[in-house]
Amino acid sequence: MAKFRPYSTEQGELIPTYLSEWVPEEHLARLISDIVDQLDLSVLTEGYSNRGEEAYHPAMLLKLWFYGYTTGVFTSRKIRTALDENIPFRWLCGGDRPDFRTISDFRKNNVDRFAELFKQIVQIAMDLGYISLGHVSIDGSKLKANASKHKAMSRERMKQEIVRLDTEIHEALEKAKQADEQDKGQLSLFPETLHTAVRDRQARLAKIRAALQTLEERKPEAESRTPEKDQINFTDEGSRIMDTRTKGVLQGYNPQIAVDAGHHFIVGCTMSNNTNDHNQFEGVLDSIQENTGRMPKKATADNGYFSAENIRSASKAKVDAYIAPSREGKEPGNAYDKNNFTYVPESDAYICPAGHTLMLKQTGYATNPEKETTWIYSTDACLTCPFQKDCVKSKTGKRTVKRTESDPIREAMRTKVQSDEGKAVYSKRKTIVEPAWGVMKEIQGFRQFHLRGVDKVKGEFILLSLSYNLRKLHSMKYPKEATIYKRQKSAQKRQIAA
Repeated sequence: MAKFRPYSTEQGELIPTYLSEWVPEEHLARLISDIVDQLDLSVLTEGYSNRGEEAYHPAMLLKLWFYGYTTGVFTSRKIRTALDENIPFRWLCGGDRPDFRTISDFRKNNVDRFAELFKQIVQIAMDLGYISLGHVSIDGSKLKANASKHKAMSRERMKQEIVRLDTEIHEALEKAKQADEQDKGQLSLFPETLHTAVRDRQARLAKIRAALQTLEERKPEAESRTPEKDQINFTDEGSRIMDTRTKGVLQGYNPQIAVDAGHHFIVGCTMSNNTNDHNQFEGVLDSIQENTGRMPKKATADNGYFSAENIRSASKAKVDAYIAPSREGKEPGNAYDKNNFTYVPESDAYICPAGHTLMLKQTGYATNPEKETTWIYSTDACLTCPFQKDCVKSKTGKRTVKRTESDPIREAMRTKVQSDEGKAVYSKRKTIVEPAWGVMKEIQGFRQFHLRGVDKVKGEFILLSLSYNLRKLHSMKYPKEATIYKRQKSAQKRQIAA
């Protein structure tokens, strides 16, 4: 018969145990504790008062949130559960057991202060030589908001709903009036139900009218001018309906990050609810400047950022940018796409793939500063060209090419990226920035935001980016000599306790 060693779940210990003995020296929780102890937390402590009961120290609550986001624990309730079940969490809180509401309120009340802490952690990484800013890569990813896309309503749907609610309210009031005139006793059988129904519809009507006004005041985006995308969400007004390559349509945000090529630290991050990246480059560069004190030498980005505005912002910041060109035609791979027409500055003409010359036929002058002057080029040679069916789509039988004031800027970038040097620089983009998104989504498990509203979502994303950098510091074997708070050995603690 097999022999087994006896055990008991009620087994006690005579010698007191210290949680610090259960947390290895190189554990992520220890690094987070050391980092937080070095940070200037005046941005958090200045909001506390000397009155009332003693509050939990913000450093302790901060450690809980930092460790939570680095390990995939993103809610206050789960953190509170971890304080009972998880040794690193218990060690970080020093034996305290704050309520989940206290933990939640700390994040909610300080969400706008995480940017300063993110900056300090970036500075620590720079002081240790982990960030060089020789080359950064910029990329965005669409993340789900804490709202359902089924709670979104388009402009036209709002107008229809307003008409429907107005009609129902009017009918309900008329019904009540008629019942009151015929038999007041009959009305007394259901007044509360009737009044509640009217009040509910009036409240919803007011909410929809306010949302419609917000939608009317919103500056239209290039992608949100279609009725199905020009919407507002009643759960989170800051979120937008967005198309994704792998998950279809979602209600979400489009955050941006800039990752340094040296050791893949995030050096800049911004929040956006735009459905595309056309105007995001400048904001990310400003974030890098804010966090590091200087601009990177080189910056790469995919074709989602290929716009004259982004190229100009890079030039203004004196950053050597490499932005992949996008295909401006509707049919990728089409041999007769506009990109395959060669512009000849000397003659102010285009040469088509078949060798015909398209001359300037029309000029459209800009009527306001937001628009550009355009030039239209065409040729009669299209009428007898054997490739007319593949190239020309217009009823006139002639192919036209539109040129704008921004085309020279885009053409210069296209030539730059397609050169041998440009290809060598741009080829590094994927290996720099995309692994960062992979870690945050797959390793840390962050798939959607937990807060609502642009400002709060921005703070939560900074917290996520900050936690990613903490993981990087841990993987870089953060040097013990860099800490200013030295940990005491377990034996020394026992001696002091005795």
